[in-house]
Amino acid sequence: MMIFGRKISGLIFLLMGVFNPLYAQQSGAVVSSDSLANKEYDPWKLELNEVVIKAKSAVQRVNESAFNVVAIDTKALHNSTSDLAHAMATVSGVKIRESGGLGSDLQFSLNGFSGRHIKFFMDGVPMEGMGSSFQINNIPVNMAERIEIYKGVVPVGFGSDAIGGAVNIVSNQRKKTFVDASYSYGSFHTHRSSVNAGHTTKNGWMFELNAFQNYSDNNYWIDNAVKDLETGQINTDKIEHIQRFHNTYHNETVIAKVGLVNKKFADRLIVGINAGQTYKELQNGVRQDVVFGQKHNKGQTLMSSLVYKKRNLFVTGLDVNLTANYNKNITQNIDTATYEYNWRGESIYNKGKIGEQTYRDSEYENKNRNTTFTANYRINEHHSFTFNDVLTSFDRNTRSTATDASVVSSDTMPKISRKNVFGFAYKWNYDKKWNFSAFVKHYLQYNRGPKDISGDTSHPGYAIFDETFTALGYGLAGTYFWQDFQLKLSYEKAYRLPSDDELFGDEELERGSAGLKAENSDNYNLTVSYSKAIDNTHFIFVDAGFMLRNTKEYIRRVTDSYSNKYYATHINHGYVRNIGFNAEARYSYKNLLLAGVNVTSQNIRDNEKQTLGTSGSSTYKARIPNIPYFFTNSYVSVFWNNFLKKKNNLSFTYNNNYIHEFPLYSENHGARGKIRIPNQFSHDVSLTYSMDKGRYNIAVECKNLTDERLYDNFSLQKPGRAFYAKFRYFFSK
Repeated sequence: MMIFGRKISGLIFLLMGVFNPLYAQQSGAVVSSDSLANKEYDPWKLELNEVVIKAKSAVQRVNESAFNVVAIDTKALHNSTSDLAHAMATVSGVKIRESGGLGSDLQFSLNGFSGRHIKFFMDGVPMEGMGSSFQINNIPVNMAERIEIYKGVVPVGFGSDAIGGAVNIVSNQRKKTFVDASYSYGSFHTHRSSVNAGHTTKNGWMFELNAFQNYSDNNYWIDNAVKDLETGQINTDKIEHIQRFHNTYHNETVIAKVGLVNKKFADRLIVGINAGQTYKELQNGVRQDVVFGQKHNKGQTLMSSLVYKKRNLFVTGLDVNLTANYNKNITQNIDTATYEYNWRGESIYNKGKIGEQTYRDSEYENKNRNTTFTANYRINEHHSFTFNDVLTSFDRNTRSTATDASVVSSDTMPKISRKNVFGFAYKWNYDKKWNFSAFVKHYLQYNRGPKDISGDTSHPGYAIFDETFTALGYGLAGTYFWQDFQLKLSYEKAYRLPSDDELFGDEELERGSAGLKAENSDNYNLTVSYSKAIDNTHFIFVDAGFMLRNTKEYIRRVTDSYSNKYYATHINHGYVRNIGFNAEARYSYKNLLLAGVNVTSQNIRDNEKQTLGTSGSSTYKARIPNIPYFFTNSYVSVFWNNFLKKKNNLSFTYNNNYIHEFPLYSENHGARGKIRIPNQFSHDVSLTYSMDKGRYNIAVECKNLTDERLYDNFSLQKPGRAFYAKFRYFFSK
């Protein structure tokens, strides 16, 4: 019976090899043309003593591509309380910058570029416009199978206009019945829960539900000077230890999908609906010395989506992927208080004034549309082409019930943006040792909205403006394998189109800068990596990368003020050069020990010799302020298998993060330039117990173990020591 089974297996692999030699090669069942030509060859007598199928994981395939990319397998993090943003914090070159606790504004920095310089995708679809309830710092890590981080040059298939890189979050696409449910509770009255469930029928119907919620009072302690409400004075020499009192955040999101899989006409044909809501109390503005006691906002999101994928459409080798979504976001900004607050929670009636910052009782509606089409055509195993086109549109309408004179006239003006990025790429796989890609991208953007033409920030005057921008980018990437080494080299002439919030603001703490120009950058990347497995016991991986960015019309986030109120805004800084280095080393011993360290150094300098209307720039060759330029992270995990009971596993992880001091303002600006955010060194520990082969899981974590005073943005202090526990149930068949 065993021999008969081997014969049938051999015949199946043979037939697959005859009709598709590439499949036979990839499957490991190699059938040569000489054997097929041999008349004495009888497939019915083929016996295979052992068929070994060696297939690289998706993470391996991504990491071995020609692009400077790191892929993270998130399965090991599914028992942690991490969200998608913090799952990437241990990657070299990555810095997560937050303005506070759960739900606070977050900036993802990659090799010195942050904010909108980095583009985010979910399964290749741009995440721009998906709403505040669906962002990387509130999406649970359990929703992702892996995360791909592209440093610098971005493949054409994403249709990206990023100059700093891109992040692609690949969601779980299990084909079986599964349930993944978790709940966590921790410091500051923080609750986080998620449910991911799906079922695929025998005839190809797929049903999936994803739901998650986040809640926190965010009432952690900070250190700050306190305003005397009677005198209006702040004694900056007296720092008090005080508790945040108006900082609650919560969001709820539900995603439902239904469709067909593995059909002749489609590998995946899925329609989905995404509904979410957020509520956020605003304790302070862009600086910690400003405090609010009633100001808040809330929003709702409703998005519909369509996904169509088909391999070998019409002809062998032609794969197509079409996605489309329509998203409607409604956000309400409410600032109608007649009281002034200080950090002790004390208040005083502010006679004759409405609004703690600016009287606002408004609702703005964002409509976002996205269509992404990608076609890959493989001529043979050596040559392939990729065509990609991404069309996005943005419309905002604002309604306000406020009648106070402080309401800016631009609020009710239309705000429109249209973008189209087209790309075409050619890839040459010469052999297993090296491959090469070349590509071109065409950028198009049309904007219409309010622009300040007065030149007076205290009394701005707005008028409607129209602007169209087009450009052509290009690039190439190649990789070479030699023994246990891999060399990657890439270059791109890239453009980054201003985002909607940069152009039009967020109607709250961000002022629009409608006159922003598109950034353009020459990006160079060189990476060398070494990996070695010794006796299937020890595994060593070392990676070192160098990068150079020459960026013109660099868009930088700065603080500004008008009407004596602080806001954040964006400016075209000019010419910026960034020379960076990052390195990573990992070591593992069997499945018992894992340790790693990474180091990032980035030297971002102002390279603009002369600013408009001056004989020379006072910041020429100075560091771009408020950006960390040296940081490192290390970690170690220890595993005890079959702990207490067979199929139960215990693991302990220690992680630390060091950030070297960096200037808050330009170092060329005398005494002000000496103000620095100090060195920061934080530690996290976690303990996880997994039972019944991972069906039941319990994890406890302590973040910022030594209760360090941590900062990321301006003077905004982050939470101190915090404890969390997570319970997770996972079932799949």
